Amino acid sequence: MFPKVRSAPRASALPLFFAASLAVFVFTPGYCRAAEAPMETFDRALAFHQEGRLDEALDAYRRSAPALERVDPDSAGAARNNACAILNDRGDFRAALAECAEAVRLRRLGQDPVLLARALNNRGRTLQSLGQTAKAEADFRSALALNRKAGDAEGEAINLANLGVAATEAGRYGQALEAHAQTVALAARHPAEPWSADQLRIARVNQAVVLEKLGAYEEALALYRDLLRGGGDLDPGLYASIAANAGVLYRNLGDPRRAITAFAEAAALYERAGDRAGAANVALNVGLARHLNLGDRQGALKEFRAALALSRESGDRGEEIQDLFYLGRLLLEEGRLAEAQEAFAQCLERAIASGSAEGRWSAREGLGRIAAARGDLAAARDHLGRALAEIEATRAEIGSGRLQASYFGDHRSAFETAVAIEARSARAGDREGAGRALALVERAKARELIDALGGGAPLSGSLAAKLPEISALVRAGSARRPVIELFVAEGRLYLWRLDGRDAALFDLGPSASRMVLVRRVHRELAAGRPPAAADLTALGAALLAPLGSLDGVETLRFAPDGELRYLPFELLPFPGGTGASTPLIARVTVSYLPSAAAALALAARPASRRDRAFLGFGAPDLPLLPPRRGGTDPTPSPLALLAGRFSLGPLPGAAREIAEVGPLLSDRAGDANSSFLGERATEAAFRTEAGRGARVIHFATHAVLDERSGRGGAILLTPAEEDDGLLDPAEIAARPVRCDLAILSACSTALGGDPPGRGAGALSTLSGAFLAAGVSGVVASLWDVGDQATAAFMGQFYAQLARGLPPAEALAETKRRLLAAPGWNRPHVWAAFVLIGEPPAVASPGFARLLPGRGNAAGWGIAALALAGVAWLAVSAARRRRGRTASRG
Repeated sequence: MFPKVRSAPRASALPLFFAASLAVFVFTPGYCRAAEAPMETFDRALAFHQEGRLDEALDAYRRSAPALERVDPDSAGAARNNACAILNDRGDFRAALAECAEAVRLRRLGQDPVLLARALNNRGRTLQSLGQTAKAEADFRSALALNRKAGDAEGEAINLANLGVAATEAGRYGQALEAHAQTVALAARHPAEPWSADQLRIARVNQAVVLEKLGAYEEALALYRDLLRGGGDLDPGLYASIAANAGVLYRNLGDPRRAITAFAEAAALYERAGDRAGAANVALNVGLARHLNLGDRQGALKEFRAALALSRESGDRGEEIQDLFYLGRLLLEEGRLAEAQEAFAQCLERAIASGSAEGRWSAREGLGRIAAARGDLAAARDHLGRALAEIEATRAEIGSGRLQASYFGDHRSAFETAVAIEARSARAGDREGAGRALALVERAKARELIDALGGGAPLSGSLAAKLPEISALVRAGSARRPVIELFVAEGRLYLWRLDGRDAALFDLGPSASRMVLVRRVHRELAAGRPPAAADLTALGAALLAPLGSLDGVETLRFAPDGELRYLPFELLPFPGGTGASTPLIARVTVSYLPSAAAALALAARPASRRDRAFLGFGAPDLPLLPPRRGGTDPTPSPLALLAGRFSLGPLPGAAREIAEVGPLLSDRAGDANSSFLGERATEAAFRTEAGRGARVIHFATHAVLDERSGRGGAILLTPAEEDDGLLDPAEIAARPVRCDLAILSACSTALGGDPPGRGAGALSTLSGAFLAAGVSGVVASLWDVGDQATAAFMGQFYAQLARGLPPAEALAETKRRLLAAPGWNRPHVWAAFVLIGEPPAVASPGFARLLPGRGNAAGWGIAALALAGVAWLAVSAARRRRGRTASRG
């Protein structure tokens, strides 16, 4: 699936097709000079144009231009330029190019650089629509230089917008965002100018287009909604573009009814304007709705062919590329391989000619699928390899790690296809196929997190060259601590066991049936009920049987994928064990990783040498919803709305937890000031103190999966000044967090806002964000947890940490003790918290014994007290989760 860049307002197509709107220079007073002698035809053309009678205006411009050239080249240039603008608006780009070329030639004969810049801008716009991106950019840059020298801010804003769109078409999204940001800043510097408001709107549309391209759908939709609210002030073409793009986002977000309404509104506007390219794009969107949302393949095929005919009629090369791709994909699904291959071949040819990176990789992915369907794995591998190289080169250009993650997630299908091909090759006896498939998995799952773990250095050259070699990935595991890599590709589940000597690949069969069990197990645990033994046994047989014997194994490190991230593997019984219902944690330590490559990066991090052992944040002051009095009710803050919606109340256990566990790790009196509770538990305090660092940073507070655009999970802190009190993944990953271990003692902190399975999801989760920010390991929860039970659990866990055990072993030992304790041996109570990453020990061995006045008796006293109350805590935990008032969620 590749994006479509348009030079006129257009719709987006699922998942990431889009249009970028450009300003078009049509005649208005001051845009061109009228001839000194009266010329009736030209005057009529101007009048028709201003009245919106575009057919008559176009005819008059064309008839007047040859005569005007002999007596007034400037006016002749104006006629050609305005004819070009009208044809561009209609999507008749071949005819527009001839008029634009003449306008540039005539403007060069004159002495006005601003008029020449406008002609160059319009020719660039036409060239871009015809797929000649490099030539278009050259015209836009020439126009920009002329306008800047002449001080024409309006022209400069339009040139910047067009350059941003051209950069988007070429896959240079960082440059695109920078160009649009410059447009916004320029418009803000000239608020009184009549052009400022329009150019600001256009810049916002273009920014939304790039965000949509990068998979940040909610953020893009928020921009579109803001623009549509002022519909009466929008140009009809721009309104149509925004409505169509919003329709695509509604469909991407699972609301096809609103999508169809938006498409119909856009189609009517394009039809009235005679815009064939716009109509083509809407037809494509309707076809996608029929295909992907309604399952109407024949109706979709009809719409795709209609869209292709319209795009060819208009000469819009970019529109034609996307129509060919989706037509080919549907024909491939229908098994019509010859027709599909012809469509993809044409798509690739057009993409190469126009310089469309997205068109090239999308067409090559399709050709790779066809080759695989015919059994030609060598050709399939070649096509997919080229497609992935295009994707990674494009991704390298994006400057923001968060946007990199979204972009990469939405291009996962090509990686899945490539992995499936290599796995198929391995099954056929190719000894190197398993290793090649694993390398592809690392590129698909861990690329954005590896970049962040590497310190955020600018990327250059081949991204694949930056990933570890297969031999290094194999060495990420060992006989005692193997890494278990899992990946879902094209409906099948694959597993690799990395034990330091080999990367053994296992095809676990169709993934759908396993995911049904995973969802069911997680649903029961989240509701405070034990999962069905049959479900756990089935998952254990499916996921653990390929591991062979556990003799000599101390720790299993799982790198799950998709919905498997929601499963506590330590709960599964190991097949063939001495006790059919004995959970895995009773036999080995279990921890988690984003990927095998991430294990290498995390292991290379040096242990913290910071004097401060503990930094705690907890029991924040949450705002209350203001009372409703009617009429002029005050607007509540986002945090107050969340607290009210989820009935989030005080957390007395959280404050006690911070006070009790912190001293177990530190003998420094100054560390007593490293606990930030109540009004001191702010985002500003976190930013300041996380930069100073500590061996452990502990959060004992509420957390939510915030449904607002792009935020994913959020840790709730006390709002203050400009901070809203919602600490989200983007804010965490934006600056260094200097510590070995982050403990997120709150609800569902291991989960993320993205749909399971969409990309690696590493930076959309709180745990992934802490890893990206510099933390070596994170303890987080897989479902909602009770306040008092969590405080007791953490007391036991810290007692183990204080003995000098590494966090993975400390957590495993805590679970084993609780598993053996009456009242705690309920999986929803002891299995909620998991460790993600590779943190070192945070206390020296024997540390608890050496602390004056704080030896084993004191440390274990807290643990014993916690265990004494487990009977009623375990019974009441589910009730508290339902009521939320005593839950960390």
